[in-house]
Parts: sequence; C-alpha cells; structure tokens
Amino acid sequence: MRKILILCLVLAWGVTGCYEDKGDYDYKTLAQISIGNIRNSYTLIVGDTLKIEPEIAVDIEAEVGLKYKWTIEFDSLFSNKRDIEYIIPVDAPKEMKLVLQVSDTLSGLTFMTQTIVRVNPLYSDAFIILSEKDGVSSLSALKRSYTGNYSEEDWDRFFYNIYEGIEGESLKGKPVQIHLHDLGTGTDQHMMLLQDDFNECMDLDADNLKKSLELPKEFQVVPQNANLKQAFFSSWYSYLLDEDGRVFSRKNFSSEAFHTGYFSSYPLVFMEPDAVGNETAHQLKVDRFVYDMNNQRGFVFVYEKEKKRFLYLLSSSSYGTIGIPYCANYPSGFIPLDDLGDNELIATSGYWWNNRYIPAGGLYNIIKRADGSYVGQMFHTDDPTAIEAVVQRKFNGSMMNDNILLLIPDDGQGRFVTCPYAFIASGNVLYYFDKNENTDQEIVPKRYYEFPAEITAMEDEFYSNEYLCVGLANGEVYLLKINGSGFTSQEQDRVVLKMTENVGRVKSIIYRQ
Repeated sequence: MRKILILCLVLAWGVTGCYEDKGDYDYKTLAQISIGNIRNSYTLIVGDTLKIEPEIAVDIEAEVGLKYKWTIEFDSLFSNKRDIEYIIPVDAPKEMKLVLQVSDTLSGLTFMTQTIVRVNPLYSDAFIILSEKDGVSSLSALKRSYTGNYSEEDWDRFFYNIYEGIEGESLKGKPVQIHLHDLGTGTDQHMMLLQDDFNECMDLDADNLKKSLELPKEFQVVPQNANLKQAFFSSWYSYLLDEDGRVFSRKNFSSEAFHTGYFSSYPLVFMEPDAVGNETAHQLKVDRFVYDMNNQRGFVFVYEKEKKRFLYLLSSSSYGTIGIPYCANYPSGFIPLDDLGDNELIATSGYWWNNRYIPAGGLYNIIKRADGSYVGQMFHTDDPTAIEAVVQRKFNGSMMNDNILLLIPDDGQGRFVTCPYAFIASGNVLYYFDKNENTDQEIVPKRYYEFPAEITAMEDEFYSNEYLCVGLANGEVYLLKINGSGFTSQEQDRVVLKMTENVGRVKSIIYRQ
C-alpha cells in the first residue's frame, strides 16, 4: 500500500507539471524575409562594374539579426556584404551564378536568391581601328559600356596603341587590313592582321588583341614575293589575296578546327572551257573580295578585273567550288556580273537583308560606263547560282568619281532592324541615298556630313543598326547616328562623338559584336 501511495503521488505531480509547462510555453513568430532589386541576369564587359544593391524586407517589426553571404555556385565565397560593387577583371569567367543567402541569426532561417552574371570580352561591342601612326601599324578601339539599353551615351571608352600596351612593343609593318573571323562554329573570334611585310602578318585573339599565331607559320612553303592585301575565312576554307591577284587557300580538317591545316603555296585555278571548248586551267587573278555578304551558304564573291567578271568561291562543305554567278533574267540594259564589257567596277559591297523571316544576302555595285556616267546596280544573292537582278539606276551628282568608298549597312543581320540607305564617301564628304528605291529615276545622293579631312575608312554597327564609325586621313575618328533620328536631324546633330586622341591615318575599321 505504501508503494502504491508513492506511485500515485508521483503520477499526480507529473500531470500537474505537464499542465503547468503547457501554460508556460512561449510561441515565437518567425520572420519572413523577401529579397528584391536583383535581376535574373547581368551582362557586363571586362572593366565594367557589377553593382547590385538588394532590397531586403522583413515582415515583422521585431528586431532580427541579418547576415549576408554571396557565393559562386554555393561554393566559393564572393562577399559577406549585402551590396556588391565589383570591377570585372580580365580573367573573369564568361558566366557565373551568384547566390545570395540572407540568414536570420535569431531563428537560424536562411532565405536565398540567385542571378547569372555574363561577362563579355573587353573588345566586344566595339569598333576596332587599324591605322598608320609614326610609320607603323597601330590598333585602337571605340566601344560602349553595356548598361541594359543601347544609347549613344554608352559609347564612352577609347583605347589607343593597344598592341603596344599588351605585347610591350610596336607593330613593325604598315597597315593593310584587319579581318574578323571565327575559329569554327560556336568558337571564339580572331582577327587576321595583314601588313605590308608578309612576315609581320598575324592572327590576334579578338577578346584581348594578343598575338595568337604568325601567318608565315600557317604555310609549309611560303609563296614567293607574297604581299597580301585581303583575307576571307569561311567555315571550311580560308583565303588570302595577294597584290598580284593570286588567291591562296587552306582547307580545314573540319568546320570546327581552324589552324589545323596549312595554306597551299600554289594559287587557286579555275577549270573552264577555252575558245574551242576544251577545259583548261586558269589561274585566278582577283582584284578584290566582296565582304559583308550573307555567307551562311559558305561562299564569297571575288572580282577579276582583267576579265571584267565576278566569280564565287563556294566552300560550305568539305569541298570547294569555283563558279560564275548565274542570273536567269537580266533586265534590258542591265550590266551582267559575268561580263562588265567596257565598263569599270568602281565600288562593291555586300549586305544582309530580310526575306520572309529568312536572312538573305545582297550585292550592290557602282559601275562607271564607257561614256563616263555612273550607275548603281542591286542584286539579291542568297544563292550564287540563282541571282536576282533587282534594279539598275544612274547616279546624278558631282560627288561621283573613281575613288569613292561605298558602305551598305546591314539590315540588323536579318533581325528586322533596317536601314534603307547606302553611304558614299567622296573626299571629305559623306553622302547617302535610298538603295531600296526600285524606280527608273536617277540616284541623287544627299549630303550627310562634311568632315575636316578625307574619309579613308568607315564601318557600320550592324547589331542595332544605329551607328557608323568614320576614320579620316588626319587621324580623327567620328561616331555618327544612322538611325531614324539621325536622318531627320540637322547635319551637326548627327555626330555622337569624336575620339579624343589622334590615331594616325585610318586604314581599316571593323565592328565586333
């Protein structure tokens, strides 16, 4: 009985204790934290500042102790501060995932969000300028900072004497040309730098303009008296044009394996029938390559000055073909591409245009007739074996001469960002005309801007189709608006900016997206 009594007392005490503990329990309201003002992704360029200022909201008034932690892929620590202000270094990865963890130190709860930071190379979205300064080649750049929208105020970065700053020495040749090319499908871009000394020609990494390969090393046997003036790289073949008209080619082992083969020291020949119909080998004697064409089919037009004709080099697969462009129906009086007769080709330019959601290629020629008049002719050239002759019109104006420069802005490279105008540089004055006007009326170019010196090079920014970079003989470089507001504004309002330093006589300009 005594044991039973003790057991009952213990049980009664335990029940009472549980009851009292239940009444004492203090439920705490846990803080809910929301994180805002962080975009899903950021796109910057080397040298830009990544600035993120998160907005942190807590849903209760009670004091909470917050701790912040930024990591890369939940792995390496990036920052322990709430806000980020970080200058993108040269060796930054092309893409990184930043994760922000906000922890309530009182409850131990952690809230997270993430963003993707994409880093573009230093010389992307930039005009690269090749000029002659102090007797040798010089590289400069005009680029814009990415802020989320493309506006003229973003063009705020000037780079001068780039190669000398990187390699510690000046270039040793005189400038000829720079040609932007890929190293294969989906690979990095490079720039072929041609100079008057064959041994000083080289390939540059387009990301940083460092020398990556010397051109003579891409030949097993260097051709005699090589003096290059143009280059063209396609997916399967690379071509080099010599001053004497020879074309040297290289076949890649695959479309994604550049610099895996050697250039042949033997120039290209074209098998064609002679006067009696026998197939004979004709060594190409090319005057120029035609750039800026839609080459998704893997071809480039070349012009043979002595034979007064265009040819195409087709290399869209592992074999190459040389052919004569074919047009089924030339309108009456139209000068054919395969025989210019007594006429002279003065200027030519390819460009992109839109054909029912499909980007297609175009060609525009300015030809001087035997009577001294000038005509402009427009072709659709998406397929070199099925060319469409669109329109041929006579030019009217004293600005026309044999030394003009022609530039046809691309239609946003097939993205419906269009510019209907073509530009002619005559001396120190830039003119424009509507290339798409399909009438029999004469072309009368209108003045766009007058510069203080001769125009020696120009290039359009094809992505948003808004800007034109113009280089002069006196070393000045200008950026002009060529969008709708540019054509409707007064002449003096068409200039966005002028580079602050003299770059030397401008020889060649390319735009790198």
